[in-house]
Amino acid sequence: MTREKIASVLTKVPELTDFGIGLYERGRGLSKEEYKLEFSRQQEELLDSTDAFERTCVWLSKIEKIKTINKRHSSYGLKHIAEEEIGYITNGVFIAAAIYSGFNYKIEYNYPNVYFGMSEKSIKKYWYRNGLHRLQLSR
Repeated sequence: MTREKIASVLTKVPELTDFGIGLYERGRGLSKEEYKLEFSRQQEELLDSTDAFERTCVWLSKIEKIKTINKRHSSYGLKHIAEEEIGYITNGVFIAAAIYSGFNYKIEYNYPNVYFGMSEKSIKKYWYRNGLHRLQLSR
């Protein structure tokens, strides 16, 4: 059932992979055929990440949704904050879980990370609790 949840996000954001939006370095150096194969492999890995997806959805349920996009933290920085409590997750899993959970989002052109409508106050609650404010994780 969780695989179907992830698949529903892929219908909204077909360029989403386990890496994030697209492939690492946009697939530089890959032929068209190699790109297609790697893209499919990355999407299959995302679809198979059901446990990580569910853990992330639970963590995201603690974050307040807001209408405006918070550009202080990209999906990559946010995933590191979540990982302090839920263990390793990929950028793609974080993005899929946040979109599935109903957060507003913004995809930037040629950028693998996504910005979300997440309350800064909610994010800082976890950021400061885990001592992450000492690190630069936002982008």
